[in-house]
Amino acid sequence: MNVMKRLALAMTLVCSLPASAAYLPDPEAAHTALLASPGVAQARGDFSAQRLRSEGLRRGHEEWTVGSDMAQRRIQATPRDSMTEWGLAVSRPLRLPARAAADRALAGALTAHAEASLGEALHESARRLLALWFDWLDALGAAELLRGQVELATQQLASVDARIKLGEAARAERVNAEAALAQVRLQAQQATLALQQARARLGAEFPALPLEADAALPEPVPPPGSAEAYVESVLAHSHELARARREAGALDAEARRFASRRVVDPSLGVFYRNELGGAERVMGLSVGLTLPGSARRFEQQAAEQLALTARDAAALLEQRLRQEARADFDAATAKAASWTQADCAAHALEEAARLAARAYGLGEGSLDQVLLTRRLALAGRLEAQQARVAGLAADARLKLDAHRLWPLDVEGADAAHAHP
Repeated sequence: MNVMKRLALAMTLVCSLPASAAYLPDPEAAHTALLASPGVAQARGDFSAQRLRSEGLRRGHEEWTVGSDMAQRRIQATPRDSMTEWGLAVSRPLRLPARAAADRALAGALTAHAEASLGEALHESARRLLALWFDWLDALGAAELLRGQVELATQQLASVDARIKLGEAARAERVNAEAALAQVRLQAQQATLALQQARARLGAEFPALPLEADAALPEPVPPPGSAEAYVESVLAHSHELARARREAGALDAEARRFASRRVVDPSLGVFYRNELGGAERVMGLSVGLTLPGSARRFEQQAAEQLALTARDAAALLEQRLRQEARADFDAATAKAASWTQADCAAHALEEAARLAARAYGLGEGSLDQVLLTRRLALAGRLEAQQARVAGLAADARLKLDAHRLWPLDVEGADAAHAHP
């Protein structure tokens, strides 16, 4: 079973399970959207093309050569004569066992590198999908919150009008209420525009993904387990690191292939000649040797240098990924704590706004105090909304990088394509 079939099977098995979080994209829909994304589609095409190139490398580039010649023989001695002669020859270079083994190793390394590139493209597209998805969720929550604030400000204006009719409020209070309503309507319009833009960006990059999510977002929680365990899990599933290591492996295999070519290249053939007008017929075997030049040594040294550089780059990449994974884990923990503080602050501000509105309704407070506390409560709730989305996004990113959210592995090539 090839890599693409195993990938499809893995996605099908996971997609058959119910979604673990209603606020996240449906796994089956996410699978379809990711495979249709431009980066993944190109990587899939590159992987298929590399498999064909590798198959050609395994079979070898040695090919048959067919030659022919025709000559006119003139005999000056008596009796003088002129005879037509011709010949045919067929030959082919021989691939020695060491070179065949080097070709197969390089073919496997190149296929493994293309496989890792496909996994990296799939992972990066999944990261992009999550980023756009949570941008949309953030904009959606802000738009819904501000729509509720518009209704509240409209009710407040109606309440002020009623108090003015009863002579319990000055007409100047209506100006303040109208200004507050206009301000929150402007915020709502801006939030609606931001929501449309977020939806458009998500739909442009992942048109096959349905925009459906549970409006009631859960509370962010700190990531379970230890940071060390998470870091090791990320490194074990990192397509970027696997790609760097397999690139170094492919360059190593290429260097070994160049080394195998620093010997003579034998060729074997058969020939047939018709001479003296058919009076002599010759059939035989031909053996040729191509002597290697100094260019092959320089090619081998260049490949070895590139392989050494690639191994060093992979080691540095591992250090960077380790630090980034630890920072992501700490950031997710901090964002969960930030959400808790922001939610507490928002509740306190909303309670203050409720008490101010109640006091105003009883004739014990001022409208300015009501409007001020409501603006503060709105700002606090918007900040808490953003903190909630940020915490959930950080948690989803952790699960994605550790391959606990969606199946992103494309391992499982058959033995012919295994990395040497």
